[in-house]
Amino acid sequence: MQDEKDIFRVIERHKAFWEMEEVEKPLMSLGRYSQSTSSSPPEEAVYITPGEIDAQRYVGDGPASAVSGDFMHGATPPGFCWMEAIMGCRILLSVGSVWSEPFLDDWKDLENIRPSNDNLWLAKLLEITQLLAEKAKGRYPIVQPLFRGPIDMAAAVLGDERTCFAVYDSPNEFRRLLEICTDTFIEVAKARLALSPPFYGGYLSGYAIWAPGTEVRTQADNSALLSPSMYKEFLLPCDERIFDSFDYPLIHLHSGNLHIADVLLEAEKLKAIQVSLDYPAGPSFEESFPILKRINERKPLIINGPVTEKELKQLLETLSPHGLCIAVSVREEDE
Repeated sequence: MQDEKDIFRVIERHKAFWEMEEVEKPLMSLGRYSQSTSSSPPEEAVYITPGEIDAQRYVGDGPASAVSGDFMHGATPPGFCWMEAIMGCRILLSVGSVWSEPFLDDWKDLENIRPSNDNLWLAKLLEITQLLAEKAKGRYPIVQPLFRGPIDMAAAVLGDERTCFAVYDSPNEFRRLLEICTDTFIEVAKARLALSPPFYGGYLSGYAIWAPGTEVRTQADNSALLSPSMYKEFLLPCDERIFDSFDYPLIHLHSGNLHIADVLLEAEKLKAIQVSLDYPAGPSFEESFPILKRINERKPLIINGPVTEKELKQLLETLSPHGLCIAVSVREEDE
């Protein structure tokens, strides 16, 4: 039986995180880094449709406890590239992997891709969400699955190469596509929230941090294709619409697209920034750290990914614990 004292303890810590209140230590979780060494050939991928997904299959027993350590836990729908699928991308499934295919070949078809109210992928997402909520019976929260943000949705519809060219060759059409993606993101996120009962008056993020209001996680992985000025011109207005639509919006970044972090720090409604440190690919820890420090000074910051013991020590000794979450895996030093 879950001890309510533990729930209230974690809730108070999470409130302090969002408000960047004075605390002695950050929210923290440490694991041991293990790099995948699998050399097995990939399984043949198959296309999957929403009609082939048995919603009941994804409704398990849920977490044994709603809290452990500094964090809260809940149940979430599986990651089926929901936003890409709802936009109209075909979805491929292989063992351990799911991805989408671009489909928009002609800008003349742009207005026809807006999802309808009876979208089958949206219906499947909401069906699973409803079943998870019924299973939980208020014992634990229901969590948003991975929703890719407007730039990632647009890149999924167009393909990465066409996305790069569209900024220059078809800027008006590209802006319109981003508008449609943003509308869809907000509508889907709100529909999911409507079926997810509040837990102790709030909602849980995908990073196991509870918020005392509506919460959404967006992302901008494909902002790596854009310069900071292009991000500010094309995408920031879309992301700000998302930030304006929820009480506690946070955005996921990789160390490879921290070049937009300073632009995001000026977004008043954005509550937190999460950064995944990419190892062994991506910028080094030394390159990323100054930007992490700037974020830490201005907004709540969540850091995930592999770090060495030396890097972890630097995070703990240099960053302020106020509004800081460090949930990392510790790896060996490079030889």
